[in-house]
Parts: sequence; C-alpha cells; structure tokens
Amino acid sequence: MIKNIVICDDHTLFLSGLSEILSKFGAGYNVVAFSDSQSCKAYIQQNKVDVFICDLNIDNVDGFVLIEELKLQLIEAKIIILTAYYEDFLIRKAEKSGINAFLKKETTSEELINVIELENSFPFYTNKNSNKAINEFMTVDEAVVNKFRLSNQEKEIIKYIVEGKTSKEIAQLLFITKNTVDTHRKNINRKLEINSNSTLIKFANENNLFS
Repeated sequence: MIKNIVICDDHTLFLSGLSEILSKFGAGYNVVAFSDSQSCKAYIQQNKVDVFICDLNIDNVDGFVLIEELKLQLIEAKIIILTAYYEDFLIRKAEKSGINAFLKKETTSEELINVIELENSFPFYTNKNSNKAINEFMTVDEAVVNKFRLSNQEKEIIKYIVEGKTSKEIAQLLFITKNTVDTHRKNINRKLEINSNSTLIKFANENNLFS
C-alpha cells in the first residue's frame, strides 16, 4: 500500500535530500515536500496524509502550532517531528501533544524509515542514543556575550527560556518580579534581533549556548 508522506522544512537542502532518500529507499512512498508552512497547510487540508514529518520552526511558524491547526486533518496520520532542537522539554511537549515520534536531524535514514513503518499505536518514540545529556545548558561563549552585550541575568533568563519556563517561573527562580523578567525578555529580543522563543532556541544552538 502506498504511503502519502508530507514533509515540511524550510531548510531546502535538507528537505530535498530527505525527500530523495525516502523516495529511493522507502517501500511505496509518495513523498510531497514543502519549504513553507502555508503551502503545506493548504495541501494537507485537501489531501489524505499517512505520515507528516515536520520541523519545529518553518518560516518563523512554530511546528507545534502548525500541527495543532491541522489536528483534524492529521487525526489518522503518523506525526513525526524531525528537528535540530533535541531538548527534553520539547520532547515532553511532543509526547503530551499526542505526536508519534520526536527525532533529531542526525537520525539515520534506516531509523527514520523504521519509525515510519511502525504502527500508529506504537508508543511514543524518540532517539535512544544522544551524544549529549538531555537538557544540559553550558556556559555561554564569551565571544557571544561580548558581541551582543548580554548581562549575567539575561544569560540566566535565556537558560530558563530554553528550558521552557514561563516568565512567572523565571521570576520565582531569580527572586525578581515578573515585570522585570518581561523587560529582560524584550531587551534580549532587541539585542539578538529575534521575535520568538523558537528563534531564540535556534540562536542558542547556532552559537553554542547549550549542547
């Protein structure tokens, strides 16, 4: 039986490579790939999908939000998040959201195909082996700190944002007011020229803020 697989990822080189691999090595896969969330959403709303493979950040759209918006259309589909943001709080969120699998982008083609072939009733799946301790936050690189002039408190707040904590929770941990945390968050966004938590996580990855 042919499986209709939809991939949504705005990294075009990765997208084309993954599409080619699945088309070549998958057993009876019809692969449809999108590099923007709107085209992907329009397709899924009009077509039956057996497997949906999605990044967590597609043209500044949160992958979790996209999946939630397509919840009714994907009710019988297997949903796989394939991302560079392999963090514990994101994995927990995916599992609680009813997503079938959460995989890092370093996943081998063999493992991805094995996950695609699993029954939808199979328990939540994530990569068993990781080269790092999950949710580990390392010292911010001094070059990054100097370049963006991040204060020590802003570094702490970035750490907690990456861990998925709310402004209220951060305020309690740092013994400051929620308004102070919100002000720091605005300053962080201004300094780093970002406008969303997913972009902050991407920035942290690219600048070795955690690994």
